[in-house]
Amino acid sequence: MIKALLLDMDGVIYRGDQALPGAAGFLPALQRAGVSVILVTNNSTRTATGVAAKLAQMGIQAPVESILTSAQATARWLHTQAPAGAGVYIVGSADLANVVLEQPGFQIDAERPDFVVVGLDTEVTYAKLRTASLGLLRGARFVATNVDSSLPVEGGELWPGAGAIVAAIATTVGRPPDVILGKPEPWLFQQALEILKLPPAAVLAVGDRAETDIVAGKRAGVPTALVLTGVTRPDEVAGLAPEMRPDYVFKNLEELRAFACAVPTPAPKNPDAEDSPAVD
Repeated sequence: MIKALLLDMDGVIYRGDQALPGAAGFLPALQRAGVSVILVTNNSTRTATGVAAKLAQMGIQAPVESILTSAQATARWLHTQAPAGAGVYIVGSADLANVVLEQPGFQIDAERPDFVVVGLDTEVTYAKLRTASLGLLRGARFVATNVDSSLPVEGGELWPGAGAIVAAIATTVGRPPDVILGKPEPWLFQQALEILKLPPAAVLAVGDRAETDIVAGKRAGVPTALVLTGVTRPDEVAGLAPEMRPDYVFKNLEELRAFACAVPTPAPKNPDAEDSPAVD
């Protein structure tokens, strides 16, 4: 049976600073049904505490321990690569820098860093792009928190995402990131599964972006569900490539809630997903 959800946030429970319909009651409903949840986001601009505070402002109550961001995943990965610490240069938010620098031994190095970490930076400047590029050309490893091309905000607008910044730097240095910690790579979901201590088959990965959320779920071996309140539009579902086809499609959180809280078995694994059921 479904024991937990790996739930994306941007485009699923909120857009920008506006909660989507049904978001405030969604997590309590899961709790009453005995379904655990890890809120998993590619957005690296806030700490888990900051994410919880943002959710609270929108009327969504979530404990800090239930939140896993690409900033946290990046910091954990860096620690596995350099347990004693290393020099890093960061293009990203102050919170991303704080999360990375909480790891013992890590410090900012703008001249010859061991790692250049790039995430969403709403105040990115030419100087930051130049310094990051020079660090990579001097031998640093290129680490992307995620490569989302856009960021869904209230009103249905899409703003440039971390992927746009990553692409600018990659174009300059002539190579892609050495590692991507956010979705569509499976690292975030693998970390979440370790926290939950559950097998992949007992978990449902939910997101709004087929090319990241759904692909990451498939790469992690987790059943997937697409919610049509964010980036991927209803008219795009039928034409999705096999790796992007979800096991289930829901129009909104209410339909997802009804499924997650009532259905005793998870979405069946279907590699081709030609007949993935869409809830009407």
